[in-house]
Amino acid sequence: MEHFQAPNSVFDRSSAAVTPGEADARTCGSAAEQQPRPRVVTTGGKNVAERHPVDSGEIFGTGERIELRSGGPDGVRVVRHLDPVETVPVNVAFLDALAFSVVPPDEKSYVWVIEQMQQFLPIETVENRRGLFGFRYSARIGDGVAVIAWGGESQRGRVFFSLMGQGCSMVNDWAALQAWMETHRASIKRADVAYDDYEGKLVSIAWAVDQYRSEGFNAGGRKPRSECFGDWLDGEDSTKGRTIGIGSRASGKYARCYEKGKQLGDTTSPWTRIEVEWRAQDRHIPYDVLTRPGQYLAGAYPCLIVLDEVQSTIKTVSKGAQIAYDRAVENASVSCGKVVNLMLAVAGGDYAEVVNQLVRPGIPKRIEPFSYHVRQDPMMLDRAVGRASS
Repeated sequence: MEHFQAPNSVFDRSSAAVTPGEADARTCGSAAEQQPRPRVVTTGGKNVAERHPVDSGEIFGTGERIELRSGGPDGVRVVRHLDPVETVPVNVAFLDALAFSVVPPDEKSYVWVIEQMQQFLPIETVENRRGLFGFRYSARIGDGVAVIAWGGESQRGRVFFSLMGQGCSMVNDWAALQAWMETHRASIKRADVAYDDYEGKLVSIAWAVDQYRSEGFNAGGRKPRSECFGDWLDGEDSTKGRTIGIGSRASGKYARCYEKGKQLGDTTSPWTRIEVEWRAQDRHIPYDVLTRPGQYLAGAYPCLIVLDEVQSTIKTVSKGAQIAYDRAVENASVSCGKVVNLMLAVAGGDYAEVVNQLVRPGIPKRIEPFSYHVRQDPMMLDRAVGRASS
């Protein structure tokens, strides 16, 4: 792919493109006004800014570096880039969603992709479903682990693979998965990177609102859109949880801050999550987002550079599973407690007999998203054990 080469062919997040005349006028300004600003790339006398003006909305409104490449319907293609903050630890955040497409070698099928993914996460069941995302066929892997899609002439042999939150928590070696994707030239289509504050001391809904109002989420010099979901009328007394969305899904870069603990069922939990979702809409998502998620999250918005607590996927799973378990026990007590009490009287206080009559195989649906880890370590549901190990 041919690239346009120019001293300032990439737009910095804090600058806007200017015309040559405006560049000349800058030389008469103050030192502060003479900070280097990128110039517009021109192609054969046509000014790119005329066709892709900086204030054209979502194209330049995400605060990301812009690269102009040859191609596209009018000869120029805009490619946006994610920028990491090198000073932030790589594991300040974690991947919560990942989607990519890949062309299997030697005309192999989607089965090859499933077999390859078994190197990185356990794949127990595959359930075929109808087409998805423009592909003719699709299948669900596990219950909320992953989705795979394939088929269709327009796809030219590509296979789409999407890991959801549960699937991401099951990946055993992100570095190895990154190497595999590089080897097979997989194209990342989506990446969600998240940060959890279990105590809500740094990240909270109030923090997100303050940051939005004080331009902490500004991108490209402008204030992004915002939208609110959930139980906002009750404010801090909300029991079901609130979410603030920042940015536009149409731009392919979108931030969410929400009360994760309340979402899972703990009405008093301060646990808050901030996450950024990137989609490959005129955007290059680099492979090393898999191994440097914290640095990319910190670089997404000015206010996120303050995130400093190292994240543990297992700790996050454990916290979520504990909330789901407590809620399940509470529901069981309400719905079955009196029956159990009566059964104990009938069985003469024989607890084992009562348990034998009631026990059923499987895991409650509420806890199913954490089932892989719970089966490996059921004691993670014991909050006393969790506090001792954290």
